[in-house]
Amino acid sequence: MVELLTQLLPSPEHLQFQNYELDVEQQQIRVLMESVQQTVYCPVCNQASYRVHSFYERTLADLPWANYQIVIKLTVGKFFCDQERCDRKIFTERIAGVMAPWARRTKRLAAQLSEIALYTGGEGGAKLSKTLHCEVSQNTLLSLISRQSIPAVKTPKALGVDDFAFRRGQRYGTILVDLETNRPIVLLPDREADTLAEWLKEHPGVEVLSRDRSKTYRQGMTRGAPNATQVADRFHLLKNLAEVLERILAMHTQQLKAVEAAQIPVNDAIMIAPVVPRLAIQERSAKARERRFAKYEQVHQLRQQGWEILEIARHLGMGKRTVYRYLSHSKFPEWQPHPHRGRSQRSQLDAYKPYVLNQWNQGQSNTKQLFEEIQQQGYRGSYQTVARYTHRLRQTQKQHRAQLGVQLQLPISDLQHPPLTARRATWMVMRRADQRTDVEQVLIADLKTQHPELAAAIDLTQGFTKLVRERLPQQLDIWLEQAMSSSMKLFQGFAQGAYFHNFGTQFSPNFGRSFSLNFGRSRDSVTEPSQDSKCFLLGNQFEKQLRKYEMSAKSNTDIN
Repeated sequence: MVELLTQLLPSPEHLQFQNYELDVEQQQIRVLMESVQQTVYCPVCNQASYRVHSFYERTLADLPWANYQIVIKLTVGKFFCDQERCDRKIFTERIAGVMAPWARRTKRLAAQLSEIALYTGGEGGAKLSKTLHCEVSQNTLLSLISRQSIPAVKTPKALGVDDFAFRRGQRYGTILVDLETNRPIVLLPDREADTLAEWLKEHPGVEVLSRDRSKTYRQGMTRGAPNATQVADRFHLLKNLAEVLERILAMHTQQLKAVEAAQIPVNDAIMIAPVVPRLAIQERSAKARERRFAKYEQVHQLRQQGWEILEIARHLGMGKRTVYRYLSHSKFPEWQPHPHRGRSQRSQLDAYKPYVLNQWNQGQSNTKQLFEEIQQQGYRGSYQTVARYTHRLRQTQKQHRAQLGVQLQLPISDLQHPPLTARRATWMVMRRADQRTDVEQVLIADLKTQHPELAAAIDLTQGFTKLVRERLPQQLDIWLEQAMSSSMKLFQGFAQGAYFHNFGTQFSPNFGRSFSLNFGRSRDSVTEPSQDSKCFLLGNQFEKQLRKYEMSAKSNTDIN
C-alpha cells in the first residue's frame, strides 16, 4: 500500500511519504510528507548549503484520486546561505518539478488546470474543475492563463490576414495565420493598417500575404512588406462572388417563380394549400413594401440630382449599404422570402407526413385514427398538430373542387423543399457539381433558359469557382475578359476589383488557398463566454485574450 501511494505522489526521489488521513465527509485525503533533500542551493547565488535553520509546513493541492481531493502537508526546511557576498541569509529549499515558490498547488495540478482554462475558458472551466474534484474559481483559471509564457513567433513565408470580433459590432482585432502549417500565430489588438504594417516590419521574410479585399489590410501590407505578393484567399473570393450572383438573381424574381412553378406537377396531383398569413400580417407587409418602394425612388431621384451617397443616406435615414444596393438595381428589388417561410416550421410531424399523406390519398381521412396510427410508429407530438395538417388537406380538396367544378379528386402532393429564392439559387450554383441533387441540377438548367443574363451569370460563376477550387490561375485572364465583356456591371466591378487588388496579375502556390476554417476555429478559441466578460474587465482584456489564444494554438499541433 505504501509503495503504491509513493508512486502516485509527486517526486518520490525528493519527498518521503509519512502518513495519510482520510476524510470521507469532505471527500478529502490529507497526505503527510517531508523533504529528504540532503543538499539544497540558494535561489540567489546558487551556493550549496547544508546548515538547517528550521522547518515549516506547506499546504499543497495535488491531482485528485477518484472522487477525493488530495491535500499534501509538506514539511520543508529553511537553510542558511554561507556565501558572504549573498544578500539572502536564510532561504527556503526549492523542490524542482513539484511546486513553484509560494504556490498553493503542485505544478502538475497547475498544468492540468491551465489546460482546462485554455480549452473551456473561465466560467466553463470552473464548472468542469468542480466535476473533476479540483475546484477553482474562474479568476484563478484566467490568472493561470496570464502566467503562461507566450511562444516566440517564427515568421512564416505565407501569411494569412483576417479580422475577428472581440465583441461583435464594437471591437475588432486582426488574426495572423501561418498558411504552411495552418496554425494561427498572432492576434493584433485592432484592424488598423498601421498596426499590421508595424508587425510586418518587425518580422521581415513574409513572401506571400493572403487577405480579403479590404483596403485597410492592403495598405498595411504594402507599407509593411512591399516586396511580398498579395493574393486572395478562396473564402473571401467565393463569398464576394456569391454576393454578386445573388444580387443579379434578385433582379429576376419573376423568372425564379416561373422555374419554381414548373416543378409543381399539374395533371397527376394537386399541391397542398400553403399556410396563409393572417390578414393583419399581409397588410403590414404591403405597407412596408410601399415605404421601401418610396425610399427606392427617392434614392434614385437624389442621385440624379447629384447627391453623394453619404448625403442620401443621412437625408433619408438609411444605411450606406442600402443606398448602394438600391442604386445598383434598375428595378425595385423585392424582398426575398426566408427559405423556410411559406411552409410549416419544422415539427415532430415532419417525419410522419409522407405516411399521413399516403393514407389520406387512399381515402383515410379520420384525423383521430391517423393520429393513433402514427403514435404507434413513434410520434410524440400533439393531436392538434395532426389536426392542423389534415385541415390543410381538406382545404386543398375543397379549393380544387371549387375551381374545376368536378367531384373527381386527384391525389395531394406536399413538396418539402423551400421556395426558390435568390439566395437558395445562389448556393445551388455555388455548390460543387458532385454535391448537387438531381432536382438542383434541373433547376439550374431551367434558370439558364429563362433569361440570357441569368445564363451568362451562372456560367461566369461556375467558371470562376472552378478555376479557384481546382487551382487554375492560368485561366483567370480568360475569365476576366469574359466578365468585362459581359453586359452585367456587377460582374464587371467584381472583375475589376480582383484585377486591381493584384489578385489577377501575380500568383503563388497559395492561389485559391482557403483558411476560413482556421479563422472560424480561432474565433472560437479567443471568444470567452459572455459570463466571463467581468473577469476580463478586471485586468488587461487584450493581453488575457492573447495569451489564451496563443497558448491554445501552441497546445494544438493542427487546428484542423
